[in-house]
Amino acid sequence: MVLHGKDKALEQIPKSSIAFISRVTDVKRGISSVTMPPRDYYTLQFDHKDLRTLRGRVYDTMIDFEYSQLGEGIISATNDIYRGIRRSQVPIPTNGHLYVACLNDNTKQINYLIEINRFEADDIIKRLNITTNTNIKK
Repeated sequence: MVLHGKDKALEQIPKSSIAFISRVTDVKRGISSVTMPPRDYYTLQFDHKDLRTLRGRVYDTMIDFEYSQLGEGIISATNDIYRGIRRSQVPIPTNGHLYVACLNDNTKQINYLIEINRFEADDIIKRLNITTNTNIKK
């Protein structure tokens, strides 16, 4: 599932082989699995002009990244207002949004995708002492 916020990002970055911040420029949804809940597959492309490497190395040839997450499914409702079952809402990768992508051994497979805002991106870069020549644009 797409995570949110700089705290989640700062938790996952040290555990990753490669981590970077960038805006998603293209989201292609693939075929979902036939499990319950289904696993949704995506191919993501990021803006390399504004990409900031946080850990490891990202090459210009690294264009398409694979990402998968559990999709919407039916969950038990625990709140008295919603008796029975209801559909779960799952955030999905969105074109134009800013993310931290964390990868491990497979340099094409994103393990964690964390949505952040521009201010959180600046703070993450400062906390990790990453030097940069340009700012991430809104």
